[in-house]
Amino acid sequence: MQGVVHYNPHVSHQTDFARAFANCGFKITTNRNEPADVHVIYGPHYCLHVWRKHTRVIYIDRAWWGHDESKPGDGYASIGWLNPDGSRRFATGTKPRPKPEYESWKTRECSALILAGYDEDVSEVVFEAYKRFTTVNVRKHPANRTHAEVSLEDHIRLRDVIICNQGTAGFEAIIQGKPLICLNPQSELLPVACGTMDGELYRGDRDEWLHDMSYKQWSLAEIASGEVWQHLKDVE
Repeated sequence: MQGVVHYNPHVSHQTDFARAFANCGFKITTNRNEPADVHVIYGPHYCLHVWRKHTRVIYIDRAWWGHDESKPGDGYASIGWLNPDGSRRFATGTKPRPKPEYESWKTRECSALILAGYDEDVSEVVFEAYKRFTTVNVRKHPANRTHAEVSLEDHIRLRDVIICNQGTAGFEAIIQGKPLICLNPQSELLPVACGTMDGELYRGDRDEWLHDMSYKQWSLAEIASGEVWQHLKDVE
């Protein structure tokens, strides 16, 4: 098996994860067209378009929790095999793994916060949200802001229901006990979220879902030890 990790050397966290996979025998390369049996890709912007249709692509993206960019070498990321439709196949297991504590579900449903993705036009979502909620606010993607905002955690805490399309910010809402409307049919948040603007909000159990989520993201140390690669081979 020949495996390569395609990484952008100008992005520190991509370099960190490339080196961790290199410890398992993967070649790291800045050549987007390097042939291999298995390709490891980080995020959508560097070379995903080159290898997206390849049958064996490990796709790395942002972690749902635990990632602190201020601590180099201590990163986490979500890791799974890429499917043709853009979703991923993840490893699983029975051994308990670390996961965040969650708060009790909140019951108010008066206000909503829309978490906009990068360059996402949410005008239609705002229109639909006002049919259900008295107050509707939009939190822009960090790259689209012109001024500083309150922290994501505080912004979610100030509203009753959270609405998102993609990204990992919705995870914080679920942990805070704020019902989530997730409009992305491929999202890993859907088992504990409502998938439509007018559907019933989810306030059920989160334990099994959090256990599954804990097997969908891994640390640099777990990658470097070979543990992640062993799990990924089981679900290939």
